[in-house]
Amino acid sequence: MNRIKLSIAIPTLNRAQYLQFTLKHFIPQIEAVKEFTEILIVNNKSEDNTTEVVKEFIMKYDFIRFYDCTDRVTLGEQFKRTVAFSKGEYVILWGDDDLPAPFLVSYLLSEIEKCKNCGLFYFNRLVGYENGNPIKSLTVYNNYYQNIRTIYTNSTKFIADNFWGATFMSAVMFHREVWKRGLVFDTNEHYGFEFMGILYYGNKGGNIIYVNYPLCIQRKVAHRAWGTDWPKYSLLGLPNMSRDLEKEGLFDNGLNIWKKKYNKFPLFCYILMSAATNKKKYRKYCHQFTIYQDNIIRKFLIYIIIYLMPKWVYNLSRKILFNLKK
Repeated sequence: MNRIKLSIAIPTLNRAQYLQFTLKHFIPQIEAVKEFTEILIVNNKSEDNTTEVVKEFIMKYDFIRFYDCTDRVTLGEQFKRTVAFSKGEYVILWGDDDLPAPFLVSYLLSEIEKCKNCGLFYFNRLVGYENGNPIKSLTVYNNYYQNIRTIYTNSTKFIADNFWGATFMSAVMFHREVWKRGLVFDTNEHYGFEFMGILYYGNKGGNIIYVNYPLCIQRKVAHRAWGTDWPKYSLLGLPNMSRDLEKEGLFDNGLNIWKKKYNKFPLFCYILMSAATNKKKYRKYCHQFTIYQDNIIRKFLIYIIIYLMPKWVYNLSRKILFNLKK
C-alpha cells in the first residue's frame, strides 16, 4: 500500500547551484515525516553537474528519488513526466530555485488530512530577487489579508482572482486524480502553462483552497533556464489558455481579463525586448504575437522591436532591475 501522501516533485534543467540550496531547506522538514513524504527530482538532460550534486544527496537520504533522463523535452512534457514518476496522493511541482517556509511540509500534510474532499490548494508567497546570494527585496506577493484560508467553491471565481499568481507552480498542491482527469484537456497551445490548464480542467466543479499566509519564497533569479522561451509563454501560452478555459466555462471573460490585467503596455514592451535578444527564433512568431493585440500600434511595435532593437538594451535593463533591488 502506498503511504506517500505528498510528493515534492522537482523538474530541473541546468540548475545545480540553485537545486542544492533548495534541497538543503527541504531535508530537515521531510526527515521528520519521511513515511508520508518524498522528494522526487527529474533531470531534463542537464549539461551542468546536476547529476553529481543529486547523487550526493540520494546516498544520504532514502526519501529522495532521482530520474536522470537522457532526453530533453519541452517544459510541458517535463512537468507531465515528473508527475507520472511521483508516488504521492498529492503533488507539488516545485521550482528548483524556490525555498519552502520552515513549516511548509507539516502544514500541507495537516491540510491534506483536514480537507480530503479538496483537489487543489494554492498558497501565498514571498518574492525576492537574486543574482547570487543573498535574496533581496523580499515582498509579500498578495499583500491583502482577510482570512488565513479561503475556500472557493467556484473555479471561475478562483481563476479570476488568482489567474497570474497561481501560474507559480511551487505554490500549487493538487490531488493526483485531478491531474489524471485533466490530461484529456488539449493544452498543446498553452506553452509553458500546460500544467495549469490540466489542473483547472481536472478540478472542474471541485473546491479550491487558498491559504493567505506565505508558505514559500519565490526566487527571481537573473539567469533562468527557460528564459529564452518567456516571450512565447507570455504572449501566446497565457492568452491561449485564457481562451480555452473560457470555452470550457472555467474563466468568465478570460481573454479580455488577460488583455486588461496581464498584457499592460510596459510589460508588453519588456517581453518584446526579451524576444529581441533572440531575433532568429522570434521573427517567425511576430504574426502570431499580433493576434491578441487589439491596436495597430502594438502590432507595429512587435515587428519593430523584435527586428530592430539591439540585444544589449534588454540585457542592460535587466541588469539595472536586479541592481535596483536592495
